[in-house]
This record gives sequence, C-alpha cells and structure tokens, in this order.
Amino acid sequence: MSRKILANVTPRQTRVAIVQGGELSELFVERGERIVGNIYKARVENAVPGLDAAFVECGLDKNVFLHVSDLLPEDETRGRGRGRKGGKNAPKVADVVKKGDERLVQITKGPLGDKGARGTCSISLPGRYLVLMTDASEKVGVSKKIEDEEERRRLRDLGHEVRPDDFGIIVRTRAQGATKAELQDDVRFLTRLWQTIQGRAQQAKAPTLINEDLSLVLEILRDVFSADIEEFQIDDKVTYDKVLNLLHNIAPHLRDRVHLYRDGKPIFTHFGVEKQIERALQPKVWLPHGGWINIEQTEALIVIDVNTGKFTGKNLEDTVLRTNLEASDEVARQLRLRDMGGIIVIDFIDMDKPGHRKQVTQALRKAFESDRMKTRILHITRLGLVEMTRKRTGESLANRLQVTCPCCGGHGLLLSAETVAGNIEREIREQVREDGAKFFHVIASPQVVLALIGDQGQFIDELEEELGCEIYARGDNSKHPESYELTRLKDKRDTRDLKSLKVNRKLEITEQHLFPISHPSTVACVDGVLFFLPEVSPDQEPPIKARTTVVAHSYARGTPNK
Repeated sequence: MSRKILANVTPRQTRVAIVQGGELSELFVERGERIVGNIYKARVENAVPGLDAAFVECGLDKNVFLHVSDLLPEDETRGRGRGRKGGKNAPKVADVVKKGDERLVQITKGPLGDKGARGTCSISLPGRYLVLMTDASEKVGVSKKIEDEEERRRLRDLGHEVRPDDFGIIVRTRAQGATKAELQDDVRFLTRLWQTIQGRAQQAKAPTLINEDLSLVLEILRDVFSADIEEFQIDDKVTYDKVLNLLHNIAPHLRDRVHLYRDGKPIFTHFGVEKQIERALQPKVWLPHGGWINIEQTEALIVIDVNTGKFTGKNLEDTVLRTNLEASDEVARQLRLRDMGGIIVIDFIDMDKPGHRKQVTQALRKAFESDRMKTRILHITRLGLVEMTRKRTGESLANRLQVTCPCCGGHGLLLSAETVAGNIEREIREQVREDGAKFFHVIASPQVVLALIGDQGQFIDELEEELGCEIYARGDNSKHPESYELTRLKDKRDTRDLKSLKVNRKLEITEQHLFPISHPSTVACVDGVLFFLPEVSPDQEPPIKARTTVVAHSYARGTPNK
C-alpha cells in the first residue's frame, strides 16, 4: 500500500500527515514550543517520599515529575523494576536526591491537563538507525519489531562491534538491512552530540535548556522517512532545503523522493487531508459495511464501543464477527491518527464462540504491529471487552486542536432550560416563604425565560397568583445557558425601569429580535421581554411589523400591524 508524507509549514503552525492508501494514517501538529525529547539542566525543588518521586524545575510552566527509578542510571535500575512502584530493592527518593541538587533531565512525556511533564535522568539520543543510551554501558538491544531472527542476530553482532565504551545502544527498526558503516556514522554523530551536551551543561546554570530536539519535520524525516515512503511533499521552500541538506548526510539515496509542493491549492486540501482531520475529531467513526465505533476520551482512560449499525450479514454470528474484525483495524488506525494513549478499553460486540474471540484478538494485535508506539493488548473476555495500553508522550490530537467548551466545561452536556427554570422557581418560592418577598427581577437566557413563563405566559401567571408576588423575567442572549440572576426588589417603585413595553405600542421585529425555539408561532425578545405573535408563522421573514395587545410583567403578546 502506497505511503506518502505531506508537510504543511506556516509561521503559525507545522502539520505533518502520513497518508497510507489515500487514508490519513497519522497526523502531527507543532505549535510553539515542543518539549518531549528536550534535555534540561534542572534543579530539584522537592523530594516527596509519599510518591517516591521528585519534582524538578526545568524552566517550564510546571515542575517536571521524576519517579525515583527515573533518577537512577539505567545500569542500577536493571532488575529492580523501573515501574511506578519500583522493585523490592529500589532506594528511597530521599536517599537519591535532595532539594537544590542539579541534574540533566530529558522530557519523556509532555504535560497533559493539570499534570506537568514527566522526565528521566537516563538520557537517550536517537539517531536514524540507533539510540545511544548514555548510562547503560555494554547494553545492546534490538527493536522487538524486527522479527527475523537471523537479522536480529546480525544487527546485535554489529551493535556490539560499533558500541562505544561506556555507552549502550538500541538498534532501531529502520536499521534492517543497514551496513556496519551506516551504524558507525550514527554512533559518531551521537557521541559528538553527547560531548556537546556535556560541555553546555558544565557551563550552564540551572534551570535552563541544554539541547532542543529536532523540529517536527526533521523528526519525521529521522524517524519515519524510509524506502517504503513513495514521496515526501513539503509546501515550504526553507524547510524543503533543510530536509535535502540533512538527507545529503544521512540518506542521499532518498533525496529524489522529496518534492517541493507548488500547487496553488493548499497541500492538505489538495490531497483530501483536511476533511479527514475534521472526521478525526468526531466521536463516531463508520466502518466499511455500515457498522460504527464510538470513541470517548476521559481523564483516566479511553473507551471505544463497537456497534453493528446498519450492517446485516448472512446471520447474527457472521454480522458480529465481521463487524468486530473491521473495528479492530479501524481502532488501531484511529488511535494512531488521534494520538491517543494510556489505558484503553474496547467493548466489542459479544461473541459466543471462543474461536471468534481469538480471531478478533489476533486481528487487533496484527493491526497494531505497524504502530510506532508501544502497545500491550490483553485477551478478550466473554463480554467482549479488551483492555490494552498504548504509550502516551503528549496530548492527543483532539486536545491539541480543540479547547474545552466554555458552556459545558468539558462535560458535553448542559442543564436543560426547563431544569434551570425549575431552579429559579424553587429559589423564588423559598424567598417568599422565608420573608414574604413580593417583587423579583430575573435575568436569564431567552430559552430559560421561555421555560419559566410558559409558551404563552401561563406558568408565570399561575406562579404570581399562587405566591402573591410580581416576577419580572428578562431574556439576555449573553447569559450562560445554566446561569441566571435573581434579584429581590424592595418595593413597587423598583419595577418602574423594567416596564419598557406598553399596550398598543408599534414594533418592528428584526432578525436580531428573533431566537430559534420549537414553537408554532413567532417569539421575539424585545428589550429583554418575550414577545409572542401567535398569528405570525415562525417561517415568516423579518422585518415584521407588530402591535402589542397584552403586556404582563414578564411577557407581551401582539398582533401583526398592517
């Protein structure tokens, strides 16, 4: 299947898309500062025994979190368990660092929500074919994604030959077929870079940035661009020249696959990427035969629900199996595209046959084989649930491209107008019962006011009569749908300024007065007062000339004025 890389570079942001068979496979967005992979000279702010961790100041907005295992050299933590809880022999954080200590720290995960970034003192420098590990002497590892045992042995032997003293190396997946000379070039470049970093660190004062990782386009060039990429199109001449210069040193045979995009139409629009990005922000994703998956991201985990939708196969078992198999491929693609990580729970459609559950599990694992992020997939349960994890290094695509809704605060739901109106009514009843209040002024959104007074004003009339009070409800389009202002007025004189409409007043209802509601007639908001026109269809185009016939405390009614 054809693969291409598209780079859209502007002063505001850089976006890089990986397209496979015409479908958007991965999207990377760079805006402002990128910190994952950066190396800082940091100062320890505090060591927290209860967390077995330290917080260090790197010069970022928030201090960086380091578990005690992240503070130890790779050689010392091997066999102890570098996980969050550490091993039995793991030392206490107070025995490793104290406030004021200075360390070189590399960022491994970017900030997410209220959490700051996570870092490590085990510095690793990625090259094209190798990763140089600065504190793992004698270690030579080979990427687990290289499955051919003979090739693994060859690369491990070459790794031992080229590994510099006092360093460890990991041979990357793209090193398959690489020669000893290519690996040696990588080692020379990375060791020189480490010497430069050490020199800067000796002269620098913490907290400060020591080494900044590559820009997004150059990182993609290093980590993704290889012989299986048909073309790499870039729409910016300066970036295009930088890519060619870097390729001249690391992979000159790939230079003819890099092209400067010159078409007048924006590059992402030309290749149909923009529309696919819009779809990637929606929770619902359709499958080829009419089924669909729904993706919901929470603070703790990601939940994916699989549904048959409109798909009907030969029989129920066939429909369920084929939908789940299609969902396995789409789940893997969507998680890569949306750059989602952490704990993931997939709710496949229930399957009675163990063989079918095994097929779906195998399909899911195969779909993640090409994922550059580390994944771990557990077995599927009888209920069709699969638990898995995917490494997270930063914010998801949605968090980078979207902001929290200012109305719902991220819940995705708001209190209905009827619920808010009920709250207002309860508060009015309470004040009348407690001290006999007689006059009230309410300001809320027009939809809430309509729910409070009724579709013709009947609710508010009944409430005023029952409580023996006067209520002046006014609509304000600027009010949050869930908020309102309820003011108790002292006496009748305070209501004078609220009586803006009078009977037989001629009005011209314009577009700005109307607001969309489910109502058989036209409803406008004039000077905050809801104005009902029962004889005028809501489909009638404004302006509408009208005359008031009834004026109450919280509403008015009228008729067309011909």
